[in-house]
Amino acid sequence: MSETVPPTARSPVPLTEVLVPAELTPGTYLHHFRVDRRIASGGMGAVYLGFDTSLNRPVALKTLRPELAGDPSFLARFQREAQSQANLVHPHVVQVYFVGEERGVWFMAMQLVDGGSLQDAVDRGGPLPWTQVATHFLGITEALVEAARLGIVHRDLKPANVLLDRYGIAHVADFGLVTATHAPSDHDTLVRSPLASVAGLSVAGSVMGTLPYMAPEQLRGEPLDQRADVYGLGATIFHLLVGSPPVNARTAAEALQKIQAGIVPVRRARPETPRALATIVDRCLLPDPAARFQSHQDLAWAVRHAAPQPQVVPAPLVRLVAGLLDLVPAAGIFVLFFEKAPWAAPVWLALWLALGIGFLGASPGQWLMRLRVRTRSDGDVPPLRALGRTVLQWGWAAVVAIGYSLITHGVDLSASVLMVFGVAWAALALLGALPAALRKPTLVDSLTRTRVLVDVR
Repeated sequence: MSETVPPTARSPVPLTEVLVPAELTPGTYLHHFRVDRRIASGGMGAVYLGFDTSLNRPVALKTLRPELAGDPSFLARFQREAQSQANLVHPHVVQVYFVGEERGVWFMAMQLVDGGSLQDAVDRGGPLPWTQVATHFLGITEALVEAARLGIVHRDLKPANVLLDRYGIAHVADFGLVTATHAPSDHDTLVRSPLASVAGLSVAGSVMGTLPYMAPEQLRGEPLDQRADVYGLGATIFHLLVGSPPVNARTAAEALQKIQAGIVPVRRARPETPRALATIVDRCLLPDPAARFQSHQDLAWAVRHAAPQPQVVPAPLVRLVAGLLDLVPAAGIFVLFFEKAPWAAPVWLALWLALGIGFLGASPGQWLMRLRVRTRSDGDVPPLRALGRTVLQWGWAAVVAIGYSLITHGVDLSASVLMVFGVAWAALALLGALPAALRKPTLVDSLTRTRVLVDVR
């Protein structure tokens, strides 16, 4: 929370500069929770590794500084955080087990998520692999779908507030700045909104959050809905992909100015990011809330389709049928026009393949057989590499067609050279495809550093 400045009833205080965390001695008991050691500290308190003696399991104990517990607004916010997380039961949300007070120390007992934060992961190794980021993106979005169902807006999404467990699964944490968009009805959920009964916690007009990840409407202090969290999540994912947040600013006015000037598109900052994923993140970061995804449900649908798909190596027969679907139309044109227009079949084949790659991301035959061509890292194949792959795979057909047409027109020498070259090329291409029978990369895959996957979506 070093960049977050929550308001108090008295004045906004830069917590990390003024207040010193109170230490709890190892072995101290808070109700039936034993304090073992401090593992983190922040502006509002500290987090300890603890042990739940009633259920015999490790927990995380988050405490509120005694100085702040005396402030009604801070205490209410702390209780609201615990209630929000306790009601928001989801595999990608840190669960809260208990909140209470012991000898003047307010604390909450939470699920122990001990793999560090996404911020820690970026600090250690730089930008994360896009496949890993997409998986986190989907998990967090699904957690926010449940939050929206309960009428909860997080308002402080950032890499430091997403924790990883020992299996690398992301868990949203730190609901200290949540606000309510509505109180769900009994038809929506069996759980009442944890904010519905909390009086005096209206935040309209207040600017709270972490500047690099705050939506423009949040920076202006306007009432917020889930589209503000769509922006915050987009900024978080941008940071994971690029290695830095989309906006670096010291004041809300400076952040607003940079957002209005335009945030750098993801693919410009990290070109290897797949176009589908980058487009989603760019849309999340649009200044106008009406232009973003209008709900976490819509966002989850889009992310689910951009996330890595199961890697199923296509059977040789599937590859063969895809190739025939690409060659048969050109072969038909060749049979009809090889005497009058020997150029028709090669031109048609080139146009057929170019339009498929341009609009479908694969040749028409591959698209019809639900194949997609990807890089070895499962990213988009750049246009030039896709062109090179296509030429290596099917260029021989054009050469053979032109050579045969020249032979029928009496041009023997040039035709013979082209035919020999075309047949040798065809033999190399076809023999180079034999590894597909053993589910291994073909010659074209190896030369162009690509691979073909079955699209199971």
